[in-house]
Amino acid sequence: MRLAYTGIFALMVGASNIGPAFAAQDDPLHIIVSLADQNLKVFRGEELVTQSNISSGKKGHDTPTGIFSVLQKNRHHRSNIYSNAPMPFMQRLTWSGIALHASNSVPDHPASHGCVRMPHSFASELFRMRTRGAHVIIEQEPQAPVRIEHGFLFQPAKTWQASKDYDVWVNTHITNENDGLIAPNEQYASRVLITRRTHKEDIFDTQDLLNELGFDSGDVDGIMGPATWAAIVRFQKANDLEPNGTIDNSLLEALYKKARKIRPANGRVLVRQHHKTIYEAEVSISSPEQPLGSHLLTVTRFDAENSKTDWLHLSLNDRVHRQINLRTGGAIDPTSARQSISDTLARIEMSADVHTQISKLLTPGSSIAISDNGLSIETGAKGTDFIVLTKPETENNQFAAKL
Repeated sequence: MRLAYTGIFALMVGASNIGPAFAAQDDPLHIIVSLADQNLKVFRGEELVTQSNISSGKKGHDTPTGIFSVLQKNRHHRSNIYSNAPMPFMQRLTWSGIALHASNSVPDHPASHGCVRMPHSFASELFRMRTRGAHVIIEQEPQAPVRIEHGFLFQPAKTWQASKDYDVWVNTHITNENDGLIAPNEQYASRVLITRRTHKEDIFDTQDLLNELGFDSGDVDGIMGPATWAAIVRFQKANDLEPNGTIDNSLLEALYKKARKIRPANGRVLVRQHHKTIYEAEVSISSPEQPLGSHLLTVTRFDAENSKTDWLHLSLNDRVHRQINLRTGGAIDPTSARQSISDTLARIEMSADVHTQISKLLTPGSSIAISDNGLSIETGAKGTDFIVLTKPETENNQFAAKL
């Protein structure tokens, strides 16, 4: 992975402009599930193309809310947990067991073990659509996708290749321009995640730096265990810091200074293709005490020849539920809210090199997910896009459905 943070590309443009409704055959599909209305709608671009009643998870087996995508489709799937129960036209959203599927029982109220049940006729219709990789939004009262224009949003950038038809100077220039860049796989849509560095990353870095400096903190596992606590205390005593075993700004500043390393920026951008992370870099988030919110932006009308694409946008109701180190001693207001996408985009700064790399990785169907809360537990190594789990009301929203 290439890490770059030079020549800040400050992407601060005024309010977004919402354009007129449009839809074309190659526009992306969005599957939007309303838990409040027990309804599922399918949009192509901004156009509503079909909808159905559904039945989501009952109390104690709540259907999770957030940004998902269709990971797997299986016409004749059966549950490996619930007595081999048939789950026809299954479209998987998580590897922990949440899916869209047909059912003989689709009442007008939550009744499932966490999955989204649909009537057979509609589930069959949805299954026949090109839904693999399509984003699925699940929320109490979700928005519909709308068109957005903003200076932050990436546009396709052509990657030139050296050729015997070019002279030596041109080929040398192309080679230099491509140095260190990752080429996209045109078969798969690029998935971009922009998020904060959370306390989890600070624990990883603290363990790594302590070990490097000779203060044995045990395994670098991101878990604040006794070995890590004891190593922090030893480092603090050796460097005239209060020996409280706490990972705070004073500790992190001292660790990076002692290791002669630059402390990372407060944000990250990651890119996945075909469910694998292929690129990661730093971004800087201004006004860090303000939530970013949870958002999904999706490419539409992708035009590589003219280096132009349009974007669709949805915001979700969410709150900050991961511990965030602001470096200021302050805290983020965890109140549930649907944040302004224009304000959020205006606060994200990245280097020109990073912006160029992501522009070159852009493909039809690409998307950007934004979250305050780092990588979710559902974004795993087994193979997913970036899954954003939202918890607008409570941090105890557990779900137990298994396929």
